[in-house]
Amino acid sequence: MSNDLNAHEMVDQELVEAVKQRLDSNRKALHDLKEVTRKLEEINGKLQESEALKSHFLSNIRNEINNPLTSIMGLSRQLATSGGPAETTAAIGQMIYQEAFGLDFQLQNIFIAAELEAGEASPSYALVDMSSLMRTVVDLHRHKIDQKQMIVEESFPADLSFVTDAQHLQIVLMNLLDNALEFCPQGSHIKLSAGMTDSGMMLSVEDSGDGIAADELVRVFDRFRQLEMGTTKSHRGHGLGLSISKALMDLMDGTISLNSEQGKGSIVELFLPEPCVDVHMSAQDSNVFLFDEPEEF
Repeated sequence: MSNDLNAHEMVDQELVEAVKQRLDSNRKALHDLKEVTRKLEEINGKLQESEALKSHFLSNIRNEINNPLTSIMGLSRQLATSGGPAETTAAIGQMIYQEAFGLDFQLQNIFIAAELEAGEASPSYALVDMSSLMRTVVDLHRHKIDQKQMIVEESFPADLSFVTDAQHLQIVLMNLLDNALEFCPQGSHIKLSAGMTDSGMMLSVEDSGDGIAADELVRVFDRFRQLEMGTTKSHRGHGLGLSISKALMDLMDGTISLNSEQGKGSIVELFLPEPCVDVHMSAQDSNVFLFDEPEEF
């Protein structure tokens, strides 16, 4: 009799243990299902945000191209029909140049973004006269610097040379300086610096503008991202400049970082390591710029 009871108890314990294991397995499966659902919802949210950003980006691109084209056409018509004094003609010519320069700058960003997206961009290294390159970047923005009465301090050796990709680095610096000029109030101070370290070259663009909120800093290099969005935004731009700069620095095995505090300005720091390549071009030969030299009117 006792043997039968013991046998029944063993069977009951085995059944209880089997049920417990089944319940544990079901709980784990339910937990895994909830985790998969959460991840899918997170991915879906990111996809929806990405689509919204792309839609906003396309709307911006349309405005960034249409607005200067409309201005150029209107100013050209005025120039063709005015027959006014030389001073008026020169002023209109200067405005046409500024609009055309801005349009060309935006298109160059779009083209390089397309190359990066397609995986077709690659670095082309040569010995670059960095002093000349950085002065050219400033000179190309001279009209906007003067218009906003900004002070741009150039802090780099007169004979600074470095092996890098001149065109890609110029695009990075053009975008950083353009951002500083766009988002700084009139009369602000901007400092453009460069110098050698033991392992490469450091560059920086520092401004005394309004700065960026801490919670926005993590998103500044996101593609299509603009910190000021919507129809009431007060600054132009399409949200590609910083993401392109980050992608190009990655392409050149460099780094880019942004430190900012609201009300105290921002500083963007670049580091480029010495590339392991054989270079046969001179600094003068390698400075092939994407943008025309500034015109005098």
